[in-house]
Amino acid sequence: MIRQVMEHAIRGVLEAAGYRVYHRTVLPYGIDFMLDIDRLSRAWDVPIRTFFDVGANEGQTSTSALSSFPKARVFAFEPHPVTFSRLVQRLGGDPRVAAHNLALSNANGCAPFFEYSSSTLNSLIPDAQYPVRKGVAAREITVQCKTLDEFCRQHRIQTIDVLKIDTEGCELVVLQGARQLLSTEKIRFVYAEFNDMSPRPGATGGALIPISDFLAPFGFRFVATYPDYMELRRELHVCANALFVFPPPVTE
Repeated sequence: MIRQVMEHAIRGVLEAAGYRVYHRTVLPYGIDFMLDIDRLSRAWDVPIRTFFDVGANEGQTSTSALSSFPKARVFAFEPHPVTFSRLVQRLGGDPRVAAHNLALSNANGCAPFFEYSSSTLNSLIPDAQYPVRKGVAAREITVQCKTLDEFCRQHRIQTIDVLKIDTEGCELVVLQGARQLLSTEKIRFVYAEFNDMSPRPGATGGALIPISDFLAPFGFRFVATYPDYMELRRELHVCANALFVFPPPVTE
């Protein structure tokens, strides 16, 4: 009884200050993608054992994945050498993390990589949406690329439970390099960044519909979107993510 009174009082204070309080178990889908993945995986009894963080930057998502999925091994991919060193510094030493200084793409070999003043904008393409909108210039370097299919074959990885992709316009390209894994039902969840629903003239990537159209024939279903932020100065720019799932067979 005392606990209920205290909880009610605390909730009242927070709501009076403009906050809305929810228990995690009743949050709607589309707020916390890792919570949503955890809820779905528990409902379907498909534990999260392997988490791929593609476009890991300095390890922000990898750190959250280690906490959210305590039994999962995290594979973090970051092609930029300086950013990769920060990633290793942040996550190095954790036996559940395997960090790779590598770009995942739709082909194997070396490729040009476009480096901006902010590491969050770096990309395999020169005309990703944000740089095009803002007119910022890049310096070109060379990085090593592999397809997801080839990487998993080389490392004898059988399944990817969560595939998170934040590659500044190259999300579809990464998925194109995973056709074998997708066609053999080896990937369960896909979480990918986008900026618009449809392709934007003058820019490559960043559109949600082509990603959805690519995944649908493999049996993936859309779950929810998760906005990160909106850039309101000059032209509106949305940074968001979408979660897709390959659901298990329906049983009677």
